[in-house]
Amino acid sequence: MFSIAGLIVLLILCARGITMKVNSNFATEALLEFHYGDSNISAMITDEDDILVLKQLLNGQSYFRNSLHCGFTTNISITMISGKKSIMFCTANDGCQLLRIGTSSKYIEISYEDRERLNEILKKYGMIFPCV
Repeated sequence: MFSIAGLIVLLILCARGITMKVNSNFATEALLEFHYGDSNISAMITDEDDILVLKQLLNGQSYFRNSLHCGFTTNISITMISGKKSIMFCTANDGCQLLRIGTSSKYIEISYEDRERLNEILKKYGMIFPCV
């Protein structure tokens, strides 16, 4: 028989093994926000190729919790949208591979190559990184 303390420890260990993953497959468009310095950009991406690349970069990434201070703000963000469903990603101002999920304390990390691909899409719409 398990003791209550043993059962609690087992539940905690099991919960740590569960990871949440980003689901961006639903998105049909993306809203870019870049309000920094002299830039005041709000742009809706409807280009299917750009949407596909964004979904490939973000979908399936595992969240992790941290109190990172890489310079995240909702003023510099990508919001994947379809109807009333959406998920916001705040890109790190310094151009590192981390993205914060909205205003939460959840983050994802993409590869250096994927960050470069992301920067190429964002650059088309006037978003230049790093912006610190």
